[in-house]
Amino acid sequence: MSQLYFPTTMAFLPDRRLVVAERQGTLRLIVEGKLGAVDPFGVVDSVAIASSRQGLLGVAIDPGWPARPYVYVGYDAADQTVRVSRYTAVGDLTHGTSVDLALDPGSRHDVLRGMPNPGLANGIGALRFGPDGKLYVSLSDADEACTVQDSAAWRGVVLRLDPDGVPAGGGPPPSRASLVPGDNPRAGHPNANIALLWSMGFKNPFRFHLDPYSGALYVGDQGDQFYQEIDRIQGGGTNNGWPLFEGPELRDPPCPVNDTEVYATPIHSYLDRAPSGEALVVDGGIYHPNACSNCSFPPEYAGDYFFSDYFAGFLRRLHFDGTSWSLAAPVSGQPSSSDWGRGFAGVSDFVTAPDGALWYVQNGDGGPNGEVHRIFHVPPTGAVPAPRPASASFAPPYPSPARDRVRFAYTLFAAARVDLELFDIGGRLVERVVSAARQEAGEHRATWSGRMAGGRATPGVYLARLRVDGVTFERRVLLIP
Repeated sequence: MSQLYFPTTMAFLPDRRLVVAERQGTLRLIVEGKLGAVDPFGVVDSVAIASSRQGLLGVAIDPGWPARPYVYVGYDAADQTVRVSRYTAVGDLTHGTSVDLALDPGSRHDVLRGMPNPGLANGIGALRFGPDGKLYVSLSDADEACTVQDSAAWRGVVLRLDPDGVPAGGGPPPSRASLVPGDNPRAGHPNANIALLWSMGFKNPFRFHLDPYSGALYVGDQGDQFYQEIDRIQGGGTNNGWPLFEGPELRDPPCPVNDTEVYATPIHSYLDRAPSGEALVVDGGIYHPNACSNCSFPPEYAGDYFFSDYFAGFLRRLHFDGTSWSLAAPVSGQPSSSDWGRGFAGVSDFVTAPDGALWYVQNGDGGPNGEVHRIFHVPPTGAVPAPRPASASFAPPYPSPARDRVRFAYTLFAAARVDLELFDIGGRLVERVVSAARQEAGEHRATWSGRMAGGRATPGVYLARLRVDGVTFERRVLLIP
């Protein structure tokens, strides 16, 4: 998809429609390669673009969609603050091929506001929902390194919020205390700023992702003069050391810092910079293959981590061997032993899409030639790809993750015999949702109650297996507490 004006970030709806944010405050809806009927899909007012670093930089979709048809945006505001706001979508909320969808401009409900950002730095970073259903928000140090180790200052942090209690429709921001999840590391602290912290001690955690299976947070943190680093946080509560540490190295900070505290160390760092001397690591997230045999990367990519550099333009891949992280072994076609790909200058966000491909937004030159691309697996010459069944399509389960009920949707291209079963991670049958039913062509829906023999199913990963006249389709289901 091209003709986008400085796209910065994106998020998929559960039905695979794509929302792309543009720096100046517009949101575009892309449906099967075409723009939505209402274009732009939404407009965020009062977005600051005083410098090339600022703008509308974060977008996330409520995991409760379509019952909660909310789109969250994070942006640098014209009043020199940082905001996280929520809009309500109206139109066709359920059909993935429908272009009839837009944001109600009168529905804006600020979730967070009033975080000062008086300079020209980006104050906001990314917005993502985790597999726990909570909203994670990253904030940069706004070039004020000496405030980062003040845990109440919200500089160089990742926050974790529970927005479920924010009333429907528009309205004033809720109290910060009302957004604190009960299981945050500092949830009991009387200062809500501290209670909302998930991790601190970053310079510019511009992009991050959460592993949908382990819940681990992976952060690409832009350095200052030397190192770009990647941090892995499991369970929150970490201090990642800025400005005392940059990458793996101890530095001489410009202000007093507690050098007796235990600081987390990055899983990877690098010194490579563009000829201009600039560098910005862009987190690409942990990769998990999907059921699409002609889209997903090979199985050996499972659990690998992708990252690029906005200025240097390389794309790299990390592999965990059970003990440590390192650059993955080169594969055929790589441009170098370290770079999995090149030509990624100006790329500001990646998403592993429901089709198993790696999607990204590329800014272009700041004009109307920004683009959305996808990287998918092409079998080697001579190889026989696994056939892609044409008898049906199986949509991602909804919601994902789920706490109890899970809804399934599938489309039959012809009348067929259908079975839909749930299995646990050990391969044991949990529930027969649809059993040997003869169904007509068209769209069908089914629901799993989230229960099994003996009571509620335990939290974890399950496999939904749809068989259509003997052809099997699979989807992963994640139950959370």
